[in-house]
Amino acid sequence: MNLASTRGKHTCCGADNPYNEVSTIYKDKKLYFCDKSCLKEFKKDPERFLASTHFRLEFEDLENA
Repeated sequence: MNLASTRGKHTCCGADNPYNEVSTIYKDKKLYFCDKSCLKEFKKDPERFLASTHFRLEFEDLENA
C-alpha cells in the first residue's frame, strides 16, 4: 500500500497526521516524523533508521522535496 500518496501527511511509522510539521529532507525526499525525538533518532543514523521496523513507508514513494 502506498501510504505516501494518500491524503494527509504520514509519519515515518505510517500514522496519518495532516497537521504534522516535524519533518526533514533526505535524499531529495520529505520525511515526516512522529515527534521531535523520532527526528533526533533519524538524524543520528538515517540509513539505520530507514531500515528499522519503526519506518513503515516505502522511501521511494515519499513526496519529492
